[in-house]
Order: sequence, then C-alpha cells, then structure tokens
Amino acid sequence: MKFSILQLLIVCSFFVLTCALAIDKRSVDLVIDSNLPTLTYLKRDVIDLHNSGSKTTTTTTTKTPTSKPQTTPKPVIIPSSSPEAIYGGKGITPQNGVVGGILIVLGLYLMVFGFRSFRITLGVCGFLTFALITWVAMANNQPYYGYVNHDITIIAVPFGLGLLGVIIYALFWNISIYLVGALGGFTLAMYILCCRPNLLITQVVARAAFLVALPFFISFVTFFAERYVLLFTFSFVGSYCFVVGIEFLAHTGYLAGIKSILDGNQYHRVVYTIPRNVIILIAFIPIIFLISFAWQFMYNKGQKFGVVFVEHVEEKGGEKGGGGGGGGDAKEEKPKGDGPGDPGKVNKNEPHIETKD
Repeated sequence: MKFSILQLLIVCSFFVLTCALAIDKRSVDLVIDSNLPTLTYLKRDVIDLHNSGSKTTTTTTTKTPTSKPQTTPKPVIIPSSSPEAIYGGKGITPQNGVVGGILIVLGLYLMVFGFRSFRITLGVCGFLTFALITWVAMANNQPYYGYVNHDITIIAVPFGLGLLGVIIYALFWNISIYLVGALGGFTLAMYILCCRPNLLITQVVARAAFLVALPFFISFVTFFAERYVLLFTFSFVGSYCFVVGIEFLAHTGYLAGIKSILDGNQYHRVVYTIPRNVIILIAFIPIIFLISFAWQFMYNKGQKFGVVFVEHVEEKGGEKGGGGGGGGDAKEEKPKGDGPGDPGKVNKNEPHIETKD
C-alpha cells in the first residue's frame, strides 16, 4: 500500500501529538500522585476506624519507605545584566583577555589581508567556524556548576576543534569557499539581531529560521558573485570579530546580545540592553567594514581568490626579417621531462593531430 506525502505527514503529526499528550498526561499523573495518601496513612485510617467504637483509641503507625526519591530543587535563575552573568566575572578575567586578544588579531588579519592570502584565510575562517560551533554546544549543555576545570575547558576545547577546522578548510578549499560565504551571512544576521534591546526578533523559532536562511542565501550568491561576496565576508567578519574582541576587554554589554542568541542554557539567562557605549560599538562596525572593503577592493584589484589554473604556452623562437634566410638566431628549446599530467612527446604524423601551416 503506497502512502502519499500528505498521508505520511498526517501519520507523523499524529505520532508526535500522541507522544506530546502522553508526556503531558504523565506530568499530570505525577502531580496527582503526589497529592494522594501513602500506604502509611491508609493503614492508620483503617486502625482508627476499627478502634472508633471502644473507649480507648489506639493508633499504630508503620514506617514504610517512600516509593519516590526526593529530588533537590533546581535553582531558578533570574535574567541578569551583571558582569558576572555576561562575562563570567568582574573586571577583565584571564579568559576575557585570551578570547579578546585572539578575536582582535584574527579580525585585523581578515580586514587587511583576508582576500590576499588563500590558504591562511580559509584556515582562519575554519578556526572561527569550528570554535564557535563548539562553544555554542558546550554553553548550551553546561551544568549548573560548570565543567571540570571550567575556566580552562571552556577555552581549550573550542580552540582545539578550531585547529581541526583550520585543516579541513585548507584541504577541502573547493567546498569551504562556500562555507566562508555562509559565515559572512551568519555574522550579518547576528549584527542585525543585536541592533535592538532584547533582540530584533523575539520569537525563538523565527530567530532560528533567520539565522539559517541568511547564511544559505549568501552561500548561494557566492556561486554567482564570488569575488564581491568574499570581499564582503572578509571585511564584515573581520570588523565584527575586531569589535567583539574589544567588547571582551571594554565590557560595554554588547556580549549579552550575542549570548541571548547563541546560549539557550537556563542558567545563563541575561538581559540585553543598549546603552550609549553599545550604540557606539554598533555604529563602529559598519564604519570599519566600509574602510576594510574599500582597502581590499583597491589593494587586490585584478587579483582572484583561490587556486588559479594557468595553461602553460611555450613560445616559439622569434623569426626576424623576411626572406628565406634563416632563423639561425632562434634557439632550440630543450624538451622537458614528463611530469604529472604531462602527455609526453607528441607525434604530429598521427591522424588525430591537426597542425596549422
């Protein structure tokens, strides 16, 4: 029996709805069961009823172990805008200094030499992508008391996997070049969302769709306008990393917007506001982006990004002057040895070789 797509969607929806109702019913049953009397109280009521007709009333209680273990209540975290909640401590912590320094250096490199170098730039973008994905995964799954050696772990693990991203992006350049465009789209989406207090898009589903759609769109456009998209990506990502690196040292509060987007952990809830210092940072990003874009566009004029394949054409010896004389000045070129991909010597007398007179 063949199912159409509509029937399959109906079956899947029914299955998901059934599971949701079962979970909801289970939670209701747990609440009801918590209010029911235990076996101890039932036995006590029976004995009291049996002795109610006599002059003396005896009450017998028996200790029975509870069937449900008592769980310690989880702490309720109220969203905060304190430096401890946003930056992990007061003042510039060692973690803030390390992360801020790395972002400033990488941002400056992308703004100045991003388009000029090929493998190094791909490695930088791979490092940023893998390190960011690792940090997001660790932050969202972090327990209340943190990881073991939390201050070192939260930096060392993203840094290590970022190095893995360097290798992958540098080797598989024909694929990673489009992922670089996606990184530019993701950075642009982050900047747009943080332009308003409590984020521009408040609904979580709509915000996630926006964060996915814009990188896909920029990556698709890279296929048609590679040069301009990559110039935009290197300039904008570099500007954004540079400003966020300064934010780790200046503590203006802009990082709260980034954490509100990427960190959904219930223990890391922060409030994102836009005071004057944050407005300065938001306005500073497009200014240095335009400067970087203009610089790289002029500095790399006529330059292509990526592996450029150039066909090797051997020049024939110059024949100067007319007449049937000579060519004695023309030097004979020595045949080169066969290398990888070299077809070797060509016999012009073979039928599939065409020569021009």
